[in-house]
Amino acid sequence: MTQRSIPKPDPEREPMKANVYRLVQASPTALVPLFPYLDEGAIVPCAATFSGGPGKRYGRFQHFNTVDEVAVMFGASGQLSRGSGLVRVGPKLHMVQAPMENSEDPANAGVTVITQRQAIGKEQREEYRFVCEKCDRRLFIHALDATPPKRGTQAPGIAPFITLAGSYEAARLYNADEAGRLCKHCGHQNPPFPLENWAWDFHISQSQLADVGAKSLAAAQQAGPPREQGTGGR
Repeated sequence: MTQRSIPKPDPEREPMKANVYRLVQASPTALVPLFPYLDEGAIVPCAATFSGGPGKRYGRFQHFNTVDEVAVMFGASGQLSRGSGLVRVGPKLHMVQAPMENSEDPANAGVTVITQRQAIGKEQREEYRFVCEKCDRRLFIHALDATPPKRGTQAPGIAPFITLAGSYEAARLYNADEAGRLCKHCGHQNPPFPLENWAWDFHISQSQLADVGAKSLAAAQQAGPPREQGTGGR
C-alpha cells in the first residue's frame, strides 16, 4: 500500500469548525451554510431545519443541482426521530419539502446537514421548479447559473449563499404570477409559496447588514485613528 497523508490546509482557506446545533440556535432561516468558503472545490455543508406548528405550511418545489447533495440527519423529534443518523445521497432532481407527514404537529422537528462540493473548472447550475399541489404538473421554472468563482477569486465581503438567493427569487416570481399558479392541466389554483416559513429573505438581509459592517470596519482601519479635536481654549 502507498503511504497516505493529509495535506496541509489551503493557505487561502483558514481552517474553521462549527457546531451545527449552535448555528441553528442563532439562525431563523431553514437553510444556512456552516462556513464562508463557496469557491470552486469548496465543500459546502448547510444546516437544514424544519419544525411543525399550528397552521404551519411549507409547500414544496423541485430542485435540480448539477452537483451531488449528501444529507446527514443530526437529530429529530416526533415523527422525524426515526431518521436520526440517516445518511443519503439525493438525486440531481429532487423534491424539497418539510420531511414530515403533519407540519402542524409541534412535536415534529429535525436538524439535517446537506453538503455539496463546488464544481472545479466547469459549469454548475441549479433550477427551481414549482409544481401543482394537486396533480404534480410543472407550473414554473427558474434557472440559476451557480458556477463558483475560481479558487482565490471569491469576492471580498459577505454575500448571501447563492442557492438561498436563487430560492428566494424563484419563489418571489412564482408568488407574483397568480395566473401562472393556475394549473392548465387540472384547473387547480395553487396558493402562493409560504416564503415566511423558509426565511430565505432574512438570510439575504442579514448578509447585506453583515457586509456593510465588515466593509465599514475595514475602511475605518485603513483610515487610521481619528484626529484629536482641539479644546478651543486660550
